[in-house]
Amino acid sequence: MQMLPSAVLEDPRYRVPAAPPAGAGLAWLRSQAPRSCDGPEHLRRRATVEQVLSSAVVPNSLADPTVALLEAFGLPAGRLDDVALVAAAYQPDAPQSPGADAALERLVAAYGGRSEGTAARLCLLVQVHAAMRALIGQRRTGAAGPPVPVTRRVAPDGTTVEVDLADASFGRGPHACPGRALAEAWAEVLR
Repeated sequence: MQMLPSAVLEDPRYRVPAAPPAGAGLAWLRSQAPRSCDGPEHLRRRATVEQVLSSAVVPNSLADPTVALLEAFGLPAGRLDDVALVAAAYQPDAPQSPGADAALERLVAAYGGRSEGTAARLCLLVQVHAAMRALIGQRRTGAAGPPVPVTRRVAPDGTTVEVDLADASFGRGPHACPGRALAEAWAEVLR
């Protein structure tokens, strides 16, 4: 797969890979994620994520970031295992499992059903669980580079390309990470 520089993230000809509509499981979450759409739909979903993010706070202890976010969103720490299962299978190219789909359904039920607010909370939990752990690990060891080294886009010719995030740790352009300030603050506290 071709690797391109992060500048393409600001080029509107390079679109995010769209997730097909789905009614259940991880496919539903992917289909509702801001990262899976462009244009007005992306702006609406991103605004929901930003609103949900406003209720998250930087922990003042060495609390697990996923647990802190679960509690900020009104769920108990006991849901951590479900979030871990979902996070491990969230990316379409990751190994998929019925267990991850079942975990996602338990989380959806805990939030009262499918809605944009539920999808926003779950997307944030998945990102915190995966990327924050990587970021904190890097800060603790002094490792360089972005916690998530690549992302994907669909090029104007319809091919999927990888985008190198070495110079854009939190992305750039319309899909840049909306939780950058919170992530950096958390990483400083937890390093």
